[in-house]
This record gives sequence, C-alpha cells and structure tokens, in this order.
Amino acid sequence: MLVIAQHRSDVVARAGGRGRVLGAVSIASVLALLLLLVSFGSELSDSAGLVKLRNAMLLQAQAVDADWTPDSLPDGFMVDAGEPIALYRDIVAQNGLVVPGDDWATSLAIGRHMLIDGKRAEGPIQGDLAETYRRIVERGEGYCGDFTDSFAGLAAVAGVFVRTWSFSFDGFGGHGHTFSEIWDRQKGRWTMIDVFNNFYPEDSAGNPLSATTFRQALLEGRKLRLVPVDESARPGFVHEEKAFAYYRRGLPQWYMWWGNNVFEYDQSGAVRLLGEGHRALEQFGAILSGVHPGMRILYEAENREAREALYWMKWKLLAVPALALLALIAWIGRSRAARGV
Repeated sequence: MLVIAQHRSDVVARAGGRGRVLGAVSIASVLALLLLLVSFGSELSDSAGLVKLRNAMLLQAQAVDADWTPDSLPDGFMVDAGEPIALYRDIVAQNGLVVPGDDWATSLAIGRHMLIDGKRAEGPIQGDLAETYRRIVERGEGYCGDFTDSFAGLAAVAGVFVRTWSFSFDGFGGHGHTFSEIWDRQKGRWTMIDVFNNFYPEDSAGNPLSATTFRQALLEGRKLRLVPVDESARPGFVHEEKAFAYYRRGLPQWYMWWGNNVFEYDQSGAVRLLGEGHRALEQFGAILSGVHPGMRILYEAENREAREALYWMKWKLLAVPALALLALIAWIGRSRAARGV
C-alpha cells in the first residue's frame, strides 16, 4: 500500500509540474500574441493600414521580373480559372468592343466604354464585378482598383491579356495607385493604359509605352505625352505636369499583382460570403481560399527599407496563428494535467 501511495504521489507531482510548465507556456504565448496585436495598432486603425497588412500577407519573396509574355507565363502567375460572367460577355458583344486583329484598339475601346463624361463620384465600390461595372459606367463611381478589376474582366472576354501594376507612397500600403498593362499580340509588346486617370503614355515619337518604359522615362526626365483614352471624358489630371509629379513620387515603390484571375476571385464562395461584411474580410477570405494573387515588388535600392519592413510584418502576421495555436495546445495540456490525465 505504501508503494502504491508513493507511486500516486509521484504521478501527481509530475502532473503538477507539467501543468505549471504548460500554464507558463500558455500565459507567455497569450502575452506575446497580445504584444503582436498591439504592434499592428496603427495598421488596424485605418483602411490604408489594412491594405498594408493585406499586402504583407500576399508578399512573395521573388522580385518582379516584367520581361515575360502570356505565352511564357512566370511561375505562380495566377490566370483565370473562372468562367466570365454573362454580363461582361454581353457588354463586349453588344457594344462591339472587340476590334478584330487589334488588341490595342480593343483595349482603347474598352477604356472609352468605361469612362463617362462629367464629374466622377468619390469612394470605392466594394462590390462584385457586376456591381462594380454598373456603378462605374452608370454613376462614375469607383477607385482605381475598381477600374483595373473591371477592365481586366472585360479585356479577358475580348481576348486581351492584362496584368496590373501598383505603386504606393506609404511603404506598400493603401496610399497609392494601380493601373493596367495589356499584351499587344500584333506588336509583340506590353502597353500601359490608366483608364481611371484617362490616359496612356507616349514617347516623343508618338509610340505608346509599356509600364516599365514609362517608369524609366520618368526617372531619366525624358519628354513624354499623356494621351487621353477618351477625349470627351474627364481627365484624371487637368495639368499634365501634376500627373508626372504624382507618378514620379511613386517611382520607388512599384509592385505587380501576380495574377489576373478576376472571375475566379469574384466567384469564390469565401469572397461572396465575407464580402457581405467589410472589404478587408472579403480579401481575407480570398487569401484563405487561395484566389487572391500575390504581389511582387520591383526591387530598388530606395525601397529596401520599406520592403524589409513589409517582410517583417509578414512574419509577425504568420506568428499570430502560431502563437494562438501554441496557447491553445498548452492550455489543453494544462487542463489534462490538472485532471491527472
């Protein structure tokens, strides 16, 4: 009997020791988790900060390489697996937006169709592709991201391949701009078009430019011209020099969205479910379901500090579920130890 009692005493002592260790681990994990969440305070307080958190989650380790074509897609670039929605097919067909044998003319036709004459309304749309299109063309609403999504969808229906560039002013957060670039099969080159701001860039000889050529020309101070997509529509910038100043300010923080799967995104169950709430929840659902394209930064010496900060933010975000899981496992283990299991 004494042996049995001693054995039970040893078991209880070991369980108690294990419980104390697991309790300490659980408490430490919760404290670390709280500190992490507090460190995201400034990002959680406004929409631009939420965009930075989203971008950190989507950040890929590879730098942007823009030297590829749709016939030789780079690894990981997400092309659309979703079916085009009926509305977009009807728009392209009924408005004759396809110019046979001319991808650039088709792109300009789509851009003109999306632009309306008159003053544009303020604010993001935060709807699906159908609602986004209707509010752009019927009310003149939408941010630049709404325009690039709708343009990419219409272009895909018309047989034109699109990729999307962005730049920021706040360390790859939500203060910035996004625009489109199309692959012109007839000329075998990329060409930039900014439908939201109603222009595409030309060099002094009148040649439309790719996004990277436009960027390099701005860096070098070469003479450029911004040509209206639709001369009857409101320009994004009344004074051309203000447009150049705006784009020059964003030169250090360019990045590309690594995919153009707008229909797949639009049709995702998680996106539609969470899209009923906040836009950030919708995008979180897209990330979890694997339909949100990643982002790749155009590496420059000037953006090294900003991209390293974004990488660090990514690791902190990855630590949040890891710490939460560790705290849960430790708490369950402590509870089992307390029961002597």
